[in-house]
Amino acid sequence: MIQQLSSFVAGLKQLRGKKQWEQLHVQIGEGIGRFAGLNPSLIHAISEDDLIQLLSARGGIDLDRWWALAELLREEGLALDEQGDPVGADRALSKSLRLYLEVLSEVDEVPHFLNVTDLEAVVERMIDRDLLRSTRLPLVEYLVSTGRLDAAENVTLWAMDGPDPHGPEDARAFYEGLMRKPDDQLREGGLSREEVEAGLANLTAE
Repeated sequence: MIQQLSSFVAGLKQLRGKKQWEQLHVQIGEGIGRFAGLNPSLIHAISEDDLIQLLSARGGIDLDRWWALAELLREEGLALDEQGDPVGADRALSKSLRLYLEVLSEVDEVPHFLNVTDLEAVVERMIDRDLLRSTRLPLVEYLVSTGRLDAAENVTLWAMDGPDPHGPEDARAFYEGLMRKPDDQLREGGLSREEVEAGLANLTAE
């Protein structure tokens, strides 16, 4: 299935490169039905949390199907972004990001046949957006696990300026986790011990 998906997504990328938008979106809809077994209209209508609940109710995390849907939604989001629809793009990409992260949270090591390069494109596009907490926390965990502590800090601090009331407590938990890491690991991740202590102190003072 993953091999078939790779060929299918390659075709979508070609259509996106040629800006053949109508054909691209038709193909994405067909791909959602073929690889994920879902109605594309339903996928577009529900939130990312509802999407996860729907997929989980159909038998738990299915690595292939969830990853396939993440890939297809990524292509849709990138296409919508190029078409001048940032709202639609963010909606599709936030679901794509959530699906990617849900799959990665279930595996000890990323299987060699899954290409995380395209995941990184979604991360880069969505990293400074207002994300649902259920997506933001796994994103922070992913960034920490891949050694990008400074990027994880940025996501954590941005949430404090957003509508999520859990932002401060999540930031405190984040810095407390960093405090348990050795200095060399902090430096490799783009932070110093002093920065982490200052971040935690600022939260404690508030």
